[in-house]
Amino acid sequence: MNLRNYEITVGEILKNPQAKAMLQKELPMVMRHPMLPVARAIPLKDIVNYAGGYVSPKKMQSILDKLSKI
Repeated sequence: MNLRNYEITVGEILKNPQAKAMLQKELPMVMRHPMLPVARAIPLKDIVNYAGGYVSPKKMQSILDKLSKI
């Protein structure tokens, strides 16, 4: 998946079944969060910056690597 320098939106990522399944496995609580519909319009770079307090840098990098290989 082309993450376009992290400018891709959460919604664009979630349209990909493989990416969505991987995120459901890696971040199940996030994928059930009631604010997820609002996050669909947010670029990935903003989510990565915001998630730093909730997801370890190592796990975040692993997720980004997996997304880029889809």
